[in-house]
Amino acid sequence: MTTDAELLAAARAVAAEDEDRAGVAMLVALLDRTGTATTGTPDPADRALAADVRRAWEVLRAADPDTTVQDALAALALLHLRPGTQGGRGGGGGGGLAAWRPGDTGRPDHGTRDAEADAVVDAVLHGRHLRVVNWHNTPASHAEELRRELTWYAERFSPVTEADLHTALDTGRWADPRPGVVPAFFDGFASAVQVAAPLCEELGLVGWFYPPTEFLDCPPEQQRAFAAEHDLGVLDEDLPGDAPLAMTWDDLADLAGRHVVCGHSATHASSASVRTPADVDRQVLRPLARLTEVIGRRPAGWAWLGGTPFDPAAPGDAAVAESGIRLWTSNAAVERLR
Repeated sequence: MTTDAELLAAARAVAAEDEDRAGVAMLVALLDRTGTATTGTPDPADRALAADVRRAWEVLRAADPDTTVQDALAALALLHLRPGTQGGRGGGGGGGLAAWRPGDTGRPDHGTRDAEADAVVDAVLHGRHLRVVNWHNTPASHAEELRRELTWYAERFSPVTEADLHTALDTGRWADPRPGVVPAFFDGFASAVQVAAPLCEELGLVGWFYPPTEFLDCPPEQQRAFAAEHDLGVLDEDLPGDAPLAMTWDDLADLAGRHVVCGHSATHASSASVRTPADVDRQVLRPLARLTEVIGRRPAGWAWLGGTPFDPAAPGDAAVAESGIRLWTSNAAVERLR
């Protein structure tokens, strides 16, 4: 049984991790707003996992009032769902327990966080959960490390397409007896096309790609400045000078034939930054129209900077839902909107 000290050490390790370099694993809930999801009978493994999530949340909430259930899920994933960390090993040291959030994104109140935790625990209890591993930049200098990580996941988990996820929600069962894993690649870097996608294909995994559309529009000589302005993590290992940092639209069209493409705003925006009709047009409507044009279908899902939960009262969130996007990706859940 994982001890309180191990949970706290794991949460600190995740909070201190450089997400621009690491593949951050998450256990996430599958939630459904349509009322059509099938709820299965809890089995012993899901009961145990739900109890672990509940306990991890209670331990972290008592230790640091800034935490959310996301931090509990990430701590459990570090301990049990990442290469080389099984058996209760975790990092530690000082520092807080809560994950980074955008500066314009406030902390939900205690009642909201408890309600989110309750929804996550219930979904996990009934078998509606998924493993997601989030990468941002994956430069060639990290290719062998990425290969080792993706190989580890491919040996233990099954690939997940958009259709697989909807079928699991509809039927309460995954087609593959192995748990599903989503390798998610954020921010539209060229390295996702050059390094990550070929490795996924070689290993039989389906990548989920989240590009900010104005990064792809940006001329190569301006991409470093764009990345610096919009919190896109450019690594020292990236190509020097004016070599392109972003994938091209042709790259994305090619990816869409074998992988899943989702919206991630125009400029790597947070939900809280989208307030006016002009903001909605720039950050939601135009990106979705461009993605739909390029990949030949509506994007499968959406995520904001910071991975905030869906809020129908937020102008940008409401616009995403009204546009017909079916899946919402947050730090704690993948939620079906329609």
